[in-house]
Amino acid sequence: MQTLRALYDLSRPANGLITALSVGVGGLCSQGPIVADAVLIAALSAACINAAGNAFNDLLDVDIDRVNRPERPLPSQRITLPIAAAFTALCSLFGIWLGYVVSPQHALWAAGISVLLALYSLFLKTSVLWGNGLVGLIAAAAFPYGALACGSVGRAWIPAIFALLFHLGREIVKDVEDRSGDRLRGDRTLPLRYGTRTATGIVTGIFALLMVFTLLPYFYGLYGKLYLLGVFAVHVLLLYVLYVLYAAGEAPSDGRLGRLLRVGMLAGLVAVVAGEWMRSL
Repeated sequence: MQTLRALYDLSRPANGLITALSVGVGGLCSQGPIVADAVLIAALSAACINAAGNAFNDLLDVDIDRVNRPERPLPSQRITLPIAAAFTALCSLFGIWLGYVVSPQHALWAAGISVLLALYSLFLKTSVLWGNGLVGLIAAAAFPYGALACGSVGRAWIPAIFALLFHLGREIVKDVEDRSGDRLRGDRTLPLRYGTRTATGIVTGIFALLMVFTLLPYFYGLYGKLYLLGVFAVHVLLLYVLYVLYAAGEAPSDGRLGRLLRVGMLAGLVAVVAGEWMRSL
């Protein structure tokens, strides 16, 4: 049971849940009949690929997580490296197989995302913006992945763009929070190479662009007032994160801003669901 609990934590179930929900929201945005079985299988497929990516990332980051995240399963020695490696392979293969159950195209998509996640962990995580941008693209892909399970992309491009910008900003915030451990390993992330203030300024620009884009579906009549209310909740959270980054004499390094932004992801999903629901009335 202890090993199973450690594997559960290794998969980062909160991230997997958000990924699965994103696929479901994509299906809701497809503008066609919702094929519930296909969307559910696609959501499980995406959650498995997400779990594999998280586990592989932790496999490579054991040393740095002893500084940044000592409570995680590998640095705390709750599971061994071989078990984590086997778990990574099984989750990836199962996710691709579930994608094939939906369609051969989904299987190829799942395999491609698996490769991109591996490339991110191996080569791009410590780069300046390239890795951050790749994470944003992978997060955005969940929405058309779900929509295509119903036959068409439809309006899934709307939350996909939002997810791209949101995750790009969030990844930079996480780099700011992880700078102590990253420095020990010799990484050259954006805040380490150009400074925390520069990174915070870039996050400010990204979040400002995100807030503008999230208003456009309302002003163009795609979504109604209930959507706008949900979007304002996300805006408040983004502004609070920026306030903390600017107000702190030394930017926080406890991971709380990254966790707080995870709540923002859920709020954004709820806003899009509310917009789609109002359209169906």
